[in-house]
Amino acid sequence: MKIKISEETQRMLMLLKLDAKRLFERIKYRSPEYMYEFSLKRSRDHFPAVFNNRYESSTIRDLMLCGQEVIAGLDQFYSLVDEMRWYLNHTQDMPNRMEDKVHSYVRELEKLFETLNLYIDVEMGLLKEQTNETDS
Repeated sequence: MKIKISEETQRMLMLLKLDAKRLFERIKYRSPEYMYEFSLKRSRDHFPAVFNNRYESSTIRDLMLCGQEVIAGLDQFYSLVDEMRWYLNHTQDMPNRMEDKVHSYVRELEKLFETLNLYIDVEMGLLKEQTNETDS
């Protein structure tokens, strides 16, 4: 039996989905630019713009609108984003090593991003959950 979610919950889920999407796109598709700038200037001043997101300002009350799977997916995705941000802001690695590490982070983030989207889509009713029952 499908539980109908409130309009407030739908809006919150959509905001979280779009926030994660924009963040992931910046991290993945702008990596050549932000890595080039770091390599050229050895400055980390541009990293905050890459990692800016709305999830950090979400409250516990906001997140309580989400189901457990979505909350777990958000935690996994944004925890890895935070790990990547910390690495870029504090590493002493050389730019070539950093680029390799960024590619590794992007691959991991892509999996977590896809999983998060799946959880959100299921919760919003855009996809049906897989069950062991067969349709009669």
